[in-house]
Amino acid sequence: MTKRILLTLIISMSIFNLFGQGKKDKNKSEFKFSDSEDKAVFTCNHVTDEKSPILYVTHDNDGDWQFLCGQNDHAEENAKIISLKNAVELDNTLNELFEMPLGVGAERKGMGEKWNPFRL
Repeated sequence: MTKRILLTLIISMSIFNLFGQGKKDKNKSEFKFSDSEDKAVFTCNHVTDEKSPILYVTHDNDGDWQFLCGQNDHAEENAKIISLKNAVELDNTLNELFEMPLGVGAERKGMGEKWNPFRL
């Protein structure tokens, strides 16, 4: 009887794994934005190269997104373009801003802190 229960359990687990149920891909970030995943967005090399946290976000009136580190000393050579999906993969808490309207920005003091919205 024990072998039968064990065999049933193994078969059930195999079926769930076969169809991808019962497990999540931990490397895949949730994506809540209505913009396409491949939308080009602006960021800075502090975020992409130096792994600084994203602390300042704007959703410009023309629909562009900017995901920046929050430093004020950016120059043209600091600018980088990545996909919106890549930005969310760098920091999945950006999903909290997926409904942010045009002409609004948000900033925070550090990772895990509350986003504080402002008008552009």
